[in-house]
Amino acid sequence: MLSTILFAIPLLGSAVAACTAQQRINYSSMVPYAYSQPDPVSTYNAFNAIPFGVPDHNGSCGTVIYPNGGGPVPVAVTGNGVVNFGTETRQVFSKVTGVYKDFGANGTTVIYTNVTLGVQSLVPVPVTFSGQVYVDFNNDCRISAVRAYAEIPTYINGVPVDIYQLLPIPKIPGVI
Repeated sequence: MLSTILFAIPLLGSAVAACTAQQRINYSSMVPYAYSQPDPVSTYNAFNAIPFGVPDHNGSCGTVIYPNGGGPVPVAVTGNGVVNFGTETRQVFSKVTGVYKDFGANGTTVIYTNVTLGVQSLVPVPVTFSGQVYVDFNNDCRISAVRAYAEIPTYINGVPVDIYQLLPIPKIPGVI
């Protein structure tokens, strides 16, 4: 009897799902792919294929943007909200890039991105902003939260800019 119990213990532990670094990077890379789709329906379908929300798209996925070092701007609270936000914002982005780094110890992948404004991929506007998008995964590879830190704008006509030198506005103090 004891040997049966001892044999079963390792099997119980191996039943727990683990989200690998490669899986997190693969799902994160689907975000720039979704932003490259040619029309709203394709964009929606591509975002909908990303596992936003716990336990499903109807579940929690708090998503915030921190523009220019300022405080958080909430844009979605569920997976469906993130899908809709991505589909809507796609309409004003002409190009989105991505370079990925995974932090295995905490289940987070960061997307280093440059976003060029415009009308889908048709009419680029020569304004680009840079961002770091932190995507938090659970053990089942569902995305539980997204935090985006954006510096807007970063480039105008390909030339680096400092928004605080460009416009007569005070620098936004950091939140930390």
